[in-house]
Amino acid sequence: MDSLPSPANVISGVGASVSAAAASAATATADAKVASNLASAAGLGDAQYFEESISPATVRSQLSTADPSNPSSTPTLLKGMKWLLACMSKGRDVSDFFPHVVKLVGSQSLEARKMVYLYLVRYSDHDPTCRELALLSINSFQRGLADGEPLIRALALRVLTSVEVRDVLQIQILAVRRCAADTSPYVRKCAANALAKLGPRCAGAQSPHREELLEIMSKLLEEDASTMVLTSAVVAFGELCPDRLELLHPCYRKVCHLLTDMDEWGQVVVLDTLLRYCRRFFREPSARGSGGSAEAVDRERRVRRTVRGGIAGRPRQGAGE
Repeated sequence: MDSLPSPANVISGVGASVSAAAASAATATADAKVASNLASAAGLGDAQYFEESISPATVRSQLSTADPSNPSSTPTLLKGMKWLLACMSKGRDVSDFFPHVVKLVGSQSLEARKMVYLYLVRYSDHDPTCRELALLSINSFQRGLADGEPLIRALALRVLTSVEVRDVLQIQILAVRRCAADTSPYVRKCAANALAKLGPRCAGAQSPHREELLEIMSKLLEEDASTMVLTSAVVAFGELCPDRLELLHPCYRKVCHLLTDMDEWGQVVVLDTLLRYCRRFFREPSARGSGGSAEAVDRERRVRRTVRGGIAGRPRQGAGE
C-alpha cells in the first residue's frame, strides 16, 4: 500500500505552485506593460478611434461639456478630436460638430489646438452655418497668428484665409502680410500659398487688394532665400499675374541659383515660369554681317549643327552632282 505524502511535502508543493503562478502572472503583467508601451510608442493605441463602437452622441457630449481652459479636461478633448480626425480620414462628413469644435481654439493643450485647427481648415467654409461660425471666431484666429508655435501660426492663417467672405478680405490680407515676415520658413510658405488662395477673390485686374497681394508676392520673391518659400511664391505668381514676367527681373538669378535645391514638384513649376521668362526677354544674339541666322551664329562660335542630315555650312554628299 502506497504511503501518503507528508504534510511538509504537500505544503512545499503548494508553495511551489503558488510561486510559479505568481511568477507567471508577473511575467504576463510585464509583457502586457511592454506591449502597451510599444503600442503607445508606435501610435497603435489610437487605432481604437477608427472603430465603429464609439458613439457620435458620446463624442458630441464630451466636446460640448469640456472646458478648454481647464487642463483636467484635456484628455477628453484629445479623445474627441482624435475620433473626429479619424472620421475625416475615412471621408465622413462631421461638419455638424463645428459649433462644438470652434470654441476649443483657446485650449491649453498644444496638441489639442493643432487638431482643432486641422478640423477647422477642412470645414471653415463647408456651408453657410460653418462660415458664419468661423466669422464669429475671427478674433480667435487672429490671436493664433501670435502663437509661439510655428505650426499653430500657419494653421491659424490657413483657417483665416479659408473663409470666402469679401467682408473680411482686408483682414485676411493683413494676416498674410504679417505671416510673410514671420521668422519661420514654413509660416512664410503658408503665406505664399494664401496669396494664390486670395487672388480669385480680388475682382478686377486694377483692384487695390490685388495690388497688395502683388506687393507681398514681390517682396517674398526678392528677399526670401528659402527654397520652400520661393517655390510657393512662384506658384502664387502663376495664379495672380502669369503674364507680368517683368516682376521676375530682381529675383531671376537667385531663383536659377536655388533651382537645384527645390523639390521635384516645385522645379517643374519654376522651370515652366523661367522658360516663359527667357522666351520673352532673352533675344537671339545677332552675328555681325550674318543677319542673325542660327547657322551663321554657330559658324562663328565653331558649333556644328545638323541640318537635314548634313552639317550647317557644308554641302551634303552629292549635292553638286
